[in-house]
Amino acid sequence: MPPIPFAEILVGIYLGLLAAIFPSLIAFSVGFGFKYFTNVTVPGLGVVVLGGALAGVSGGLMGLMDPELAESWSGIIAVLVILMACLWAHSQGDKLGTATPRKLTLKTLREHKLSTDLADRVDSYGQIRLRPIGTVHDIEGYPPLSDDLRAQLESGSWKFPANLSLAELEDRLEERLLTDHELAEVSVTVDRKGRVELAAASSGAGLSRRVPAGKRAVSISTLLPTGLARGDSVTVRLPDGDVTGPVVSARTTGAETPATAESPSADETETDDESDASPPAQTVATTTGGDGQVTVALSPEKARRVIRSETAPIVVHSRGKQREYEAIGVLKQNGNRFRKVTVGTGSSLAGTTLGSARVRDSHDVAILAVRRLSERIIAPRGTMELQAGDALIVVGKRDPLRAFEEVAK
Repeated sequence: MPPIPFAEILVGIYLGLLAAIFPSLIAFSVGFGFKYFTNVTVPGLGVVVLGGALAGVSGGLMGLMDPELAESWSGIIAVLVILMACLWAHSQGDKLGTATPRKLTLKTLREHKLSTDLADRVDSYGQIRLRPIGTVHDIEGYPPLSDDLRAQLESGSWKFPANLSLAELEDRLEERLLTDHELAEVSVTVDRKGRVELAAASSGAGLSRRVPAGKRAVSISTLLPTGLARGDSVTVRLPDGDVTGPVVSARTTGAETPATAESPSADETETDDESDASPPAQTVATTTGGDGQVTVALSPEKARRVIRSETAPIVVHSRGKQREYEAIGVLKQNGNRFRKVTVGTGSSLAGTTLGSARVRDSHDVAILAVRRLSERIIAPRGTMELQAGDALIVVGKRDPLRAFEEVAK
């Protein structure tokens, strides 16, 4: 029995490890790619064939294809080492493809939630109160905030469900601030400890933003009912005929600040207690009743008729049910969700119209509104061109919404 050539075996292992680097890398990439993108495992026989072919290329460059070396112990051991290395690399790539989350994006990496150390701040409704820290900063390119508005934002607090991710908390707080304070732009950052950093810009216009195009805002003294709010439809009884229009503002004489629905009285001022018994209600500016002035948006002809009268009674019309909220409820019953998506500068949507983008057919979502600077466009038409920076209010299922967010970036 001839002795075992240990020296040739060691040389074969050494040459096999050198020649296996390139085939193993390819086998790892193939195993990971197929498992991650198609969830299919490549058979081991295919990996052996691929590794052998690649080993022939790399082995030929290293002189392993010499007939004398190929028929020796060193050549046989080198080939076995290469094939084993390819099978091992393929199995590791397959495991990594299984463990890697699908649709991994930079946004999902940041979707952390609030720290568990804040559990004592969560009330019985599962909500946590967020408060800003430091000074509310100005946004470059916009006029600075007024002192009153800045102080109001710095002393404000807002409640949201504690199980939301940080990104969802930021989006909801932005929507709340834009709605409550009619800001032109707002930037919110929430850390894991529930601390909020704010940067905001006030709108460049106040009352004029609420007057529809082609209308004029005109005020008249009258007896105001309690609870009259902006957006209510009223009829002004004039000697030469009645005029009807939406209320853009109303104020009771002697009221220092506009009253708010569900606002606490002087002896029910909110304390610093973190665990309130119930979540705060949405505040809406209303009148407290009595003599005052109401401003109504009317056509120029009707506005001139109102100016001729010093005072006149008003009649508030019933608005019935809020159809927009009913529509939202119907959409949510079918599993739809609402989300604000901002069009990025490098997005394929920037510079295209809604009709050419075919958002509903391609992405299975619908765009309900577009907010551009201080302009809000409800139910945009297909001829509207999207621009970078547009905030889109989108409705759809959860997965299509996430896919559309990636396209809009």
